[in-house]
Amino acid sequence: MEHMVSHHITLRLITDSPDPSPLPADFEYHREDPLAVTVIFGTNSEAPVRWVFARDLLSEGLDKRTGVGDVTIWPVNSPNALPTIQIQLSSPDGDAYLRAPAEAIEAFLAETWRLVPPGTEGQHLDIDLTLDALLDGA
Repeated sequence: MEHMVSHHITLRLITDSPDPSPLPADFEYHREDPLAVTVIFGTNSEAPVRWVFARDLLSEGLDKRTGVGDVTIWPVNSPNALPTIQIQLSSPDGDAYLRAPAEAIEAFLAETWRLVPPGTEGQHLDIDLTLDALLDGA
């Protein structure tokens, strides 16, 4: 039985340049952490960067602006381009604006929903493991 979904998606880093820079990323979903997705940037580098946020946030961002705080996601519909979503990542070091093909995000989410259907996430949570992780940080 599968325990993980992984998709390699090339995002576009929005900068002052007229041409966005390609930014390869791995989107991962683990059955053991059914509420979250992980996006890993720089997978070929010595210090990859990981962002973890709610799967529901990624899903809702396909249709409307969603999120407060460190991660905000919203659809971008240009008449002459394929549908995309924009992802804003905020940290003390600054903000990053990324664009992803909506179709690639939809395909990733569809696989995560096959692995853990929406509404069944609680059946896959290990409460003891979650509590241990929370208490280790206290």
